[in-house]
Parts: sequence; structure tokens; C-alpha cells
Amino acid sequence: MKRTTSTARLFTRCLGPASLAILAMGACSDDDTTTTSTVQLPPRIVVTSVKGDPQSELLAAIFARVLEDGGFRVGRRDAVDLDRAGYYQAMQDGSFQLIPELTGDLLAFVYSQPGAEPAPTTVVPTGPATTQAPVTIPTTTTVPPETTTGDTTADTTADTTGDTTADTTADTTGNTSTTADTSTTVADTTTTADPASTTSTTVAPVTNGRSLAEQIVAINAGLPDALVVTNGVSAEDKQIIACTATAMAANAEIELTTLTNLASIAPDIRLGAPQSFFDDEVAGLPAWERHYGGEFDDTVTVDDDALEAAITDDTADCFVMNSLNSLITTEDLTILEDDQLMVPTNAVIALMASTVATPEAIFTIDNLVSSLTTERLNQMLNQIVNNGADPVVVANAFVDTL
Repeated sequence: MKRTTSTARLFTRCLGPASLAILAMGACSDDDTTTTSTVQLPPRIVVTSVKGDPQSELLAAIFARVLEDGGFRVGRRDAVDLDRAGYYQAMQDGSFQLIPELTGDLLAFVYSQPGAEPAPTTVVPTGPATTQAPVTIPTTTTVPPETTTGDTTADTTADTTGDTTADTTADTTGNTSTTADTSTTVADTTTTADPASTTSTTVAPVTNGRSLAEQIVAINAGLPDALVVTNGVSAEDKQIIACTATAMAANAEIELTTLTNLASIAPDIRLGAPQSFFDDEVAGLPAWERHYGGEFDDTVTVDDDALEAAITDDTADCFVMNSLNSLITTEDLTILEDDQLMVPTNAVIALMASTVATPEAIFTIDNLVSSLTTERLNQMLNQIVNNGADPVVVANAFVDTL
């Protein structure tokens, strides 16, 4: 057996892995001093919320949990008894690094600060909007296959001698197994049964200064260097119109997901709203006429304290309310999308200290965009406010489903 000298063994140790190079160099040197390597830990993200605000407490718990699951060092601080101005300054002083916010509210605050640039302006239509035709949801009736006892080859060839193109695109009268008209009746999209002649026109996104993306750009432009915001999720806290289950069922054959859809059938809809909505030039009925244009069959004044009874008594088909009103969950209402942004966006975001707002941290929170919807946030707040659930327990249950 070949023996290895002490010198050779020492030389072999000095050729260890690159990850241990510093320690190896220390061992191989004649110097008796010891070299210690230090691992730099990522900054700790201290998350807090506004005391007494269930929404803020719930969102803070959600943000803290997803960051922790993403491998970030997270600290949880008790809710702070501060208004927006108070925690805005506390974050710049380093007291904590993240707190939930809302885009519309924060945007207005940032540009109200002394010395701030003028707030970004939003574009408002000058005249009544033109309504679109109702979009009918196509229905297809499936007919059971016929039982054939004769020559199946003859049957299948004889039946196809006609003009099949004409059958599918020109005249479907009397053929209960084929949708009568596959074209969409809305002006911005046209689809025919023949794939070769399919055409579609995509309407440009609304760019009136009220969208989420535009708000995020404006907020970050107005924030001090010490602060930054995430890109937002789907959940919003703003005035919306929601329709009852009865109204949705009565209009099941009509596409009814947006306020543009609602305007198309407004002559058949009774709208309930507080008097302030009918008088509000900026975000009320006058604004509705400029953005959507539909004239309702009837309008009924319904104060907030009478809203539950009005829904139960079928006083109206659709109601104006806050998007996080628990009646949306308890009464099974459907929120319609404000697709023309009559009311500016007010989406959930995280206000963060720039020292911890790495692209990875922002991306982790932004990943909630499709799961943290207005409807889901409404349901969770209902559990907390009306059922007495712990915000942290509700937050953890939600994150466990992701």
C-alpha cells in the first residue's frame, strides 16, 4: 500500500471544494489566526396593521403568511393606533416595513401632502354614453343519436350530400341540435361559425387615469424614496352595483357580468340606491349616464340601514353599495364589474419600505392577484365581523387554499 506523507495529506486538504476555500486557506497557512465567514441574512420584514380595522388586520395577516411561506424573514407587530399620516411617517422612520393600503385612498393622500405635485387628472366623458345591445348567451340543445337499423354506410353518406356549409352558417331554422346564431351581438366582437371567416376586434383597455396600473405608476411617482407599493390584487373597496339572485336568474339568458351589460338591459331593471347616489355628479347616477348611458325602468331610494330589508322584499333588482358590504355574501348578490371605471379603482396593495421591497418580495405578494378577489375578501370579512372569527385564523385558512 502506498503511504501518503504528512506533506501530501496537507496538500490534499488544501485542494478541497471551492465553497470551503476560505477555511482551507486558513488551515494551510502558517498563521495561527482563525478566519470566520459570516452569512448575510436578508432584511426582516416587520408587518403591521391599523388597530381596530378588521380589513387591515386580515390583509396584514395574509401578507405576512405568504411572505413567510416564500422564505422571507417576517416579524409581526401588534396593530398600530395611527391614522394614515401617522403610519406613513412611522414607516419612513423605520418602525415597521409593511402595512396594507388601498390604491385610490393612498393616491389621494400622497398628492395632498405639502409640496406635492398636482394630482394626476382623470378623463371624464362629456356626453351621454351609447348603450350596447344585450349579449345573449348561446344555448345548445343536445339531441340523442338516432338508432339506425338499416345500412349505416348508406345513411351516413346520403345525409351529407347537401350543402353542409349552408346548414351551419346560413339557415339553422328547425334544427334543434345546432345553436341558431353563434355570432356575438356586441359591437366590439364578431364571431361566425366558419373558423376561416372568424374575426374579432378587441376594445382597447380603459385609459382614463382611474385604472389600477395607472394608479400604481402615479403613487410610486409621488412617494418618497423610502417607500414603494406592490402592484395590487383584484380585491377592491369601493362603490359598486350588485344584483340579487332573483334578478340574475331572471336574466340568465343575457350576459350580465359588467355595468356595460347592465346598461344594455337597464329598461328592465329597477335600481336601488341611497339618495346621495342620485345626486352625485362624480360617481352617481349623472356619472352613470356619461359612462354607461342606460336608463333604468325605475330608481328607488334605499338608505344603507334599509338595504337588507329592501333586498329581502325585492324592492329593486340591483343595488348600489360598498363592495365589502357583508350583505353581498349573506344575501348572495353578484357584483358587476365597473368596466368603464365610473368609480376610480381602489384596490388592495401593500405599502412597503424600500429597504425590503425586493422584486422577489413584491412578486410574492402580487401572486395573490387572481385569488384575493373582492368576493373572497368580502366573505372573509363577513366571517370576522359577523361571526367573530380571528383575522389570523381566517387569513391562514385562506392561504392554505392557495
